[in-house]
Amino acid sequence: MALLDEILKEDPTDMSHIENFADRIKYELKRAERYRIFVSFLIFDISSVIDDLGGSAIEGEENRVNFINSINLVIRSAVREVDAISNGSRVKIGVLCPETARQGAEAAARRIQSILAEYCADHFKTTKDYIIPVEIASFPDAAGYRSIASYFDEYSSEMN
Repeated sequence: MALLDEILKEDPTDMSHIENFADRIKYELKRAERYRIFVSFLIFDISSVIDDLGGSAIEGEENRVNFINSINLVIRSAVREVDAISNGSRVKIGVLCPETARQGAEAAARRIQSILAEYCADHFKTTKDYIIPVEIASFPDAAGYRSIASYFDEYSSEMN
């Protein structure tokens, strides 16, 4: 339980968080399997929004990292305290939702997409409709275990 407490206290925008996020995915998946409870995983792809940042290579990278950090904070404010958010400077942001069935994950995804679209429109001072694609995997749905486990592999390999 100490590992879980340590993971929950971490800053979701810290790059070292990714390795622990992978551990959290593994922990929650095993817990869901053992106790036959739900766990869902959302992936928000903000790559299309990042294209609107522009700027020179150095300035653009700094803007990109700052923008992704602000997106992380927006997502953090829109989810439960128990939910875990991945990231560092990734354009695909993961949200792990323990004890959440697929229907709950779909509702959360719609709410977060709406909040992100509004935030992006405010940030870029435009009326453009931002569409933030989202992938959802849930356990114990049909392929949920395999899908969530593949994200564990993705987040683990990033640290190697």
